[in-house]
Amino acid sequence: MADPVAWYDANFETVVAQYEALSSDAVHGWIRDLLPKGSATILDVGAGSGRDAAWLAAKGHDVVAVEPSASLRTAGASMHARAPVRWIDDRLPALAKVSKIGVSFDLILLSAVWMHLAAGDRPRAFRKIVNLLKPGGLLAITLRDGPVDHARGIHQVFLEEVEDLARDHGAFVERHAEARDHLGRDNVRWIQLAIRLPDDGTGALPLLRHVILNDDKSSTYKLALLRTLCRLAEGAAGFARDHDDDFIAVPLGLVALTWLRLFKPLLSANLPQHPRNVGLQRLGFVKDGYRRLADVSHQNMRVGITFSGEHGAALHRALKDAANTIARMPATHISYPNGSPVFPILRSGRAYRPSQIKLDDAYLYDFGKMLVPRHLWKALRRFSAWVEPALVSEWSRLIHSYAASQKIQVDGETIASSMA
Repeated sequence: MADPVAWYDANFETVVAQYEALSSDAVHGWIRDLLPKGSATILDVGAGSGRDAAWLAAKGHDVVAVEPSASLRTAGASMHARAPVRWIDDRLPALAKVSKIGVSFDLILLSAVWMHLAAGDRPRAFRKIVNLLKPGGLLAITLRDGPVDHARGIHQVFLEEVEDLARDHGAFVERHAEARDHLGRDNVRWIQLAIRLPDDGTGALPLLRHVILNDDKSSTYKLALLRTLCRLAEGAAGFARDHDDDFIAVPLGLVALTWLRLFKPLLSANLPQHPRNVGLQRLGFVKDGYRRLADVSHQNMRVGITFSGEHGAALHRALKDAANTIARMPATHISYPNGSPVFPILRSGRAYRPSQIKLDDAYLYDFGKMLVPRHLWKALRRFSAWVEPALVSEWSRLIHSYAASQKIQVDGETIASSMA
C-alpha cells in the first residue's frame, strides 16, 4: 500500500482544485447544527487545502489545521492566508506535535482521512483523538464506503469498527448519516458519524476516562477497582449509605467480593494480570484463602449466600486478603494531583474468624467502608453503559500486552468470555 502523503504531494494541484470547488457548508451541512456555539477550539485533521479550516475560522473559532502533505499545506496556507488558522505538519496515528501544544478541542474534524489509516493503526489513532477532545466534545468523522485504492493508500473501512472504538473509549454516536460522493463518483458513498464524549458537568467522567485510558498502570488493579464500583453502582446501589456531603459509603466487603468475582474466571483461564506474573504469582490477594476456593464458582459467590465450614473460612480469608490488596494498591494509587486518594477507605478494626458467614449487609460492612465521591457514584450509575465497555476494552488490551511480553498465547474469545 502506497504512502498517501506522497500521492497528495504529487497530485496536490488536482486535489486543491477539487476541494476548493466544493462548499464546506454543503459538504458538512450534516453537522451544521452540532457545531459549537460561540468561539471554540477546533482541530481539522487532514486539512488538505484548508477549505474547511478557513470556513470554521470564519465562524469565529480558533482552528488548528493538521496536514502532513507539504504541498497541500503550503497551498492551503497561501490560498487562505487571511484566515486565522494555525498550520501544523503532523499526522495520525501519533499526532505527536499536536499533543505537545497542550490544547484540548471542542470539535475534531476527520473528513476523508480514516481510510488512509491501516487497520492496525486505527485503535491508536482513535485513542489519540479521544484524548485531545474536551469533555462533551465532538468528533465529526466521515468514512469512505468504496473500493480499495493501493496507489492512493486507501484502505477499506467499516462502520462497526468505528462504533466499537467509540464504545471502547466511553463515547457514543450522536448522529449517523450517509451521503453521496460530492465529486460524483458512483462507486463511492460517505458514512458520516458525529461521536460525542459524554460529560455530566461535574468532572467525574473526565477523571474516569483519565484513569482508564491514560493513568500509569503496573497491573490491572486500577481497572478492576473501577469496574467493581461500576458493577456495584449499577446492580447493588442499595448497599450504599450516606457518609457526608461529599461521599457515599459502600461496604468494603462487597467491594472485595465483587473484585474476587471479576478476577476468578480470568485467573482460572490463566490470563496474566501483571507484566511479569506467571499463573497466580505476584497477585497480592491470591493467598491460601483464595486457593482453597478453587472448586467454588464465582457465580455462587454472591450476596445472600451462606458459607460454612472450610469454604466459609476460606472465603472470609480471601475477602480479607482482597480488601487489604485493594486498600494498599488501587485505592491508594488512584489519586488526585495533590496525592489524596479518590476512594478513601475506613477500616472497621474488627478481627474475628466466624465459623459461618452470610454475605449480607452487616457482614460486608464489618470489613470497613470505601468512600466514593458523590459525583463519581452518580456518574457511574448514570453512565455505566458507556463507562464499563471502556473498562473492559482497556482491561482486555492490558491482558493482551502482558501475555505478549511473557510469550503467552491468549485469544480474544477467551478474554471476552472471562470478562462477561
